[in-house]
Amino acid sequence: MAIDFLVRYPDYLADELLTLYEAERNPDILTAVQGIFDAGEPDVRLVRMVRWHRGAFQNIETPLAILQSRQLVRALRQAGRQRRHDFIVEPAAFAFMRDVIAQQPSLAWYEERTRLVMTLAGLRSGSSLKDDQYLHPEYRDAPLGTEIPPIQGRVLARLERLKGEA
Repeated sequence: MAIDFLVRYPDYLADELLTLYEAERNPDILTAVQGIFDAGEPDVRLVRMVRWHRGAFQNIETPLAILQSRQLVRALRQAGRQRRHDFIVEPAAFAFMRDVIAQQPSLAWYEERTRLVMTLAGLRSGSSLKDDQYLHPEYRDAPLGTEIPPIQGRVLARLERLKGEA
């Protein structure tokens, strides 16, 4: 869910990338963040999620069942009584994505965005990524059962400040 959240909230992704920029000072990161805002992603790509007990939430049983029925993912067995959604992406999923993108090139955005999120995530766990999301008061303080608000204005101001320092 933490990775999904960063795809669905481009402004939170941009903020995480700015934190990475502050650590690495790689100008390509600033370019990527500027591209997120130039393309209007926080306005046109935002897919809101609900704040729940353990952070951003979306019921994923139905989408996973659809993917599993098409043999695009395979669920792993659950350990104990803990409800988890661990699954393996099957090779057929990659072929499916290639075909879909060939038929509708605009869908390549999802692949590109997921790559950017995964570059940011590295080897970190979902829990570690979620911990960073709780650093945002808008996320942390959203009442349970309400949509998590965007942070576009604050991130744009941070981007401008960092560009001025570059």
